[in-house]
Amino acid sequence: MKSAQRTAALLAGAVAVVAAPVVAMKALSDPADPRVLVGAAPPATLLPGDVRDASGRMLAGAVWTGLVAYDPASGAPVNAAAESVTSPDRRVWTVRLRQGGRFHDGTPVTSRSFTGAWTAVLSEGWHGASLFTDVARVKGAKAHGKDVAGLKVKDDRTFEVTLDRPFNGFPSLLGDPAFLPMPDGVLRSRDWSSYARLPIGNGPLRVRAHDGRRIVLERLSGGRSIVVKAMPDARQYAAVEAGDLDIATAVPPNRHESMDSDFRGRHLAVPGRALTYLAFPAWEARLSSPSLRHAISMAIDRSAVTEGALGHQYSPANSFVPPGIIPGHREGQCRHCVHDSAAAISALKDANGLSGPVPLWYQSNSGDDAWVKAVADQLRKELGLDTRPNPVPDLPAALNTHKVNGPFVVHSEAPYPAPVAALAPSRTPSPASTTTPPT
Repeated sequence: MKSAQRTAALLAGAVAVVAAPVVAMKALSDPADPRVLVGAAPPATLLPGDVRDASGRMLAGAVWTGLVAYDPASGAPVNAAAESVTSPDRRVWTVRLRQGGRFHDGTPVTSRSFTGAWTAVLSEGWHGASLFTDVARVKGAKAHGKDVAGLKVKDDRTFEVTLDRPFNGFPSLLGDPAFLPMPDGVLRSRDWSSYARLPIGNGPLRVRAHDGRRIVLERLSGGRSIVVKAMPDARQYAAVEAGDLDIATAVPPNRHESMDSDFRGRHLAVPGRALTYLAFPAWEARLSSPSLRHAISMAIDRSAVTEGALGHQYSPANSFVPPGIIPGHREGQCRHCVHDSAAAISALKDANGLSGPVPLWYQSNSGDDAWVKAVADQLRKELGLDTRPNPVPDLPAALNTHKVNGPFVVHSEAPYPAPVAALAPSRTPSPASTTTPPT
């Protein structure tokens, strides 16, 4: 298991395995261009309920104010657009909005701004729909459904959310982009494509222009505007060095070691909520022994993988709760994450060994090639196993047809900052696996 870190700008993001892309900041001292220029991968969409990538989340956090935000010290949800989020039984939740909230077009933020937007997420089958159906389990919520029994508007500032079962983590979930509001005009017109091009939010920055190459953000409080330029990760670092960019949201693997000297005091890494596991197929009896799984886990030198194949971009996991989830994260909770050759060999003997090929299955073109190869090399060296990387074009299909006959890669990112959000996927990362020992 490896835990990923994210940049300050990338609040949720790319495939995760270990210590993160970092924000490199150029000193801003009366530049000729009065704007702040930020490099980022282009977002797939700016529809809040359909946000699915790091850039989209970064922009959503600037353009909208959700019901809750997260305290940077404790990670606990704190009220933002909401005045209160309360429940007597953790099943029926009452949300009371702050008075005076308005969208950038001047229209009021009301209860229907939220319930209408949430219903649209479900009826349109957007990316965030599973948070309503599978995580929060709002009563009556289903993908492509138009009526949601669990959403009731009490008045312009109060609405009620009824869940299928008690869920203590519901307030923590409300900071996700899927739960952001949309103005009445777009909810009535349902012109989602036009809204995605120039969305109207209720946050501290408004979108002034968006042409595919750049997104111009204007501060409501005045001051310098921000231009988010569509730029590949590999180009951003050099652009900051050359003075063509003020902030980079990604750093190439080969520049992480030099970053501190290149941008001393002007870079930042923020822990993320992602983990990567090796899971084992339930139908492969020869891999069913817990001792075998422990042996494989302890034979992996995570630090060597992260410092080598992963270019210092990630950090070795030592807990089942990633560091980006402050409540519940404790260093050193995963005993079998510690590299221990002698213990690994002993555990393999307890499992009566493992003969024959042990392919490591993973999705091709996912960016996992280097670290999977490094892990395969370590398992051959440490345990004498016949391990080889096995990239496939459609890993889910291979799992569904039971073709997978060795450990396979599972990427998991908690949808909200609570321990249960990280632990639930590790119990059942896919219908095909029985357990996911940390790797």
